Amino acid sequence: MSALPDDSLSHPVGAAVDQIDAVLDEVAGLSLWSIADADLPPLTAAAGRVLNRVQELLVRLLGEMDSRELASRLGASTTAGWVRHELTLTFREAKQLAAIAKATRGELVATGQALAEGGVTLAHAGAIVGAVQALPADLDPDIARRAERDLITRAAHLDAEQLARAGAHILQVVAPEIGDALEAKRLAAQEERAARRREFTITPDGHGMEWLRGRVDIEAAAVLRAALDPLTAPRSTGADGPDLRTTAQRRGEALVELARRALAGGELPDVGGERPHVAVTIPLATLLEGLGAAQLDAGRRLSPAAARRMACDCRLIPAVLGAPSEVLDVGRSQRFFTGARRRALVLRDRGCAFPGCDRPPAWCDGHHVVSFADGGDTSLANGVLLCGHHHTVVHRDHWSIRLAADGVPEFTAPPGLPAAGTSQRNRRHRWPVT
Repeated sequence: MSALPDDSLSHPVGAAVDQIDAVLDEVAGLSLWSIADADLPPLTAAAGRVLNRVQELLVRLLGEMDSRELASRLGASTTAGWVRHELTLTFREAKQLAAIAKATRGELVATGQALAEGGVTLAHAGAIVGAVQALPADLDPDIARRAERDLITRAAHLDAEQLARAGAHILQVVAPEIGDALEAKRLAAQEERAARRREFTITPDGHGMEWLRGRVDIEAAAVLRAALDPLTAPRSTGADGPDLRTTAQRRGEALVELARRALAGGELPDVGGERPHVAVTIPLATLLEGLGAAQLDAGRRLSPAAARRMACDCRLIPAVLGAPSEVLDVGRSQRFFTGARRRALVLRDRGCAFPGCDRPPAWCDGHHVVSFADGGDTSLANGVLLCGHHHTVVHRDHWSIRLAADGVPEFTAPPGLPAAGTSQRNRRHRWPVT
């Protein structure tokens, strides 16, 4: 039985809609198992084209309703509002449908014709309408028509998202003498707006981590990627096995490494007359015994192990505090494993000395074999180059290190790890295998 009022069937469009409805009723319950494999793909594609044509009829009917302002007479605020309610569409779907209906009834007749022929989808039509309507208002109408025809042709091999991206640059195709100038102006304005919206925040999550959130413009992102990409590459398979870190984890570590190198490079502006530095306050007993906590300037707390790692290759400034944490005396800062001492370590170790690691000297810290906190001195005989990862491993797992008779550092794994008690050395650098 027809879902249309009897009066509407007298119009050819009403009769056609009724027939389409009836035919679909006939095939709704049919099983599809008997369709041959060779016939199923073209039949599916043909059904898609029929869908496009039916949607064109919907668009045309909606355009006619809009021209008569029927939606407002039916109590809706807009044509999009009426169709949203009537067809239970999302606001975005209804707005796009109404925009296509209005445009194809007016200046974009060719898009409506392509939709009627089944050559473009409703989403394609939306992309074309959006692209053409975004062109400058004072543009020659002939150029706008050429842009529409070009996009209709491209719709044969582009999906709607790809077509929308092509539409953003369509003037450079159909009128390059105008498009190039407008594109340059558009990009300059976009870049100026984007540069003003750069932002970056660091917020504690309450569980020992910090959230890094921000956004930058395209130019700034390119600079960041160029700086981070060399530090983001997976580690070569070595003593620790394959690198199982995700890309995001590698990029997070690369960001910290980039900042560490900037601090060590000495090219950052001074802060209060001093080079930028990370300040850690830790009681001597905590440093020596490993009990308690250290504290950063901002009040965040660190484990003694983390403080000892940071003390391996940094400036140590002894301070005497009174009972209420009053500063009574501050000693002179000392640099460790810098200058000639670091060059000597690089010449000897030629990179991270941990067995199997191939990280270069630039990625490494100078590590005290006997901790400075335990009375170890800063000398070639008491130093070894370690990359950030293995610096953490040595402190965390308590690997022992000694210098062999030929001056090469040898590492001994702690109890509980494979090969515990056996001395190992890094053979990935230029030392002869012995």
